Amino acid sequence: MYDALALERLQFIRYCRSLDMSLDEVRVLLKFRDTPKDSCDDVNRLLDEHIGHVSHRIRELRLLEKELKALRQRCGEARSADQCGILTELSQASREGTGKTTKTASHLRSIHSV
Repeated sequence: MYDALALERLQFIRYCRSLDMSLDEVRVLLKFRDTPKDSCDDVNRLLDEHIGHVSHRIRELRLLEKELKALRQRCGEARSADQCGILTELSQASREGTGKTTKTASHLRSIHSV
């Protein structure tokens, strides 16, 4: 159904999305692809910003992993659900809003702005 040009464009979009680029970022990159004589300084800047977003998300994910491991330590052996340290901690943190993750990590992909 697609001609070669459309297929190449779709593959480009798909690959950019696999790199966790937002749709806005992909639109900007497509604009530059469509104007090949323009300077690629903005493309470099966009990629640098995206790398920064990815680095930030990696830090958030490491904090999330640390929090989940600490949570896992709250229940070392099988017990009844009403005695589960994990469920108790989750309930308490949700009531108090003390979860570290809720303050720092979004756990969502591609929500950063361009």
